[in-house]
Amino acid sequence: QDRVAEQPSSKDRHHIQRRPDDRTDPERQVDDRAAAVDRSEDLIDDLADLQAIERSDFSVARESVDLADVARRGAGLLAMKARERRIRIDVPLDDEKAMAIGEFRRVLQIVLNLIGNAVRYSPDGSSIWLRVESDDDHASITVADQGAGIAPEDQTRLFEKFERLGRMDTSGSGLGLYIARRLAHAMDGDISVESALGQGARFTLTLPRDRRSAERPSFD
Repeated sequence: QDRVAEQPSSKDRHHIQRRPDDRTDPERQVDDRAAAVDRSEDLIDDLADLQAIERSDFSVARESVDLADVARRGAGLLAMKARERRIRIDVPLDDEKAMAIGEFRRVLQIVLNLIGNAVRYSPDGSSIWLRVESDDDHASITVADQGAGIAPEDQTRLFEKFERLGRMDTSGSGLGLYIARRLAHAMDGDISVESALGQGARFTLTLPRDRRSAERPSFD
């Protein structure tokens, strides 16, 4: 069976059951200011990444990365945001592995972007699935959601600068997927999308497989 990133505690369930409309005016103001600060910090981070990846001398480390481990870590980091929307995140089992070559920090950054988008555009009470696969040459991680889906004409613009998935949501910088794909390319990989209106979306990060780690014997 698939694992879930985290189950809500009784305190979390109480928080989930409380509707946004139940907040007092001072609480709304504090929440709005905190959200504005978060958006500003995210934009600053994205702009810094954009400046870095567009430099001619930009490079990434080449190290062994377990995509299943990255999936579990990413889901854990975003578990609270998912719980607030009663969204379930299914993650790979503890004994699953998908060894790739890349820079761990950058791979995690990409996966956090994909999971974050899935949480942002999924309906309350839905599910998100994280799956990993490997073949002779590549390892991949797929983030699938139950959102409204993306029209074919919007999919062609997904990875452009300042594009927000063709949605009305304006909470992001519109740089996340552009940066994510540039990072994937820098690691000799790519990001693809499969989607149709009303059928959710599947984003897949594919990287070169780490054959040495795959062939190394395990003593667990």
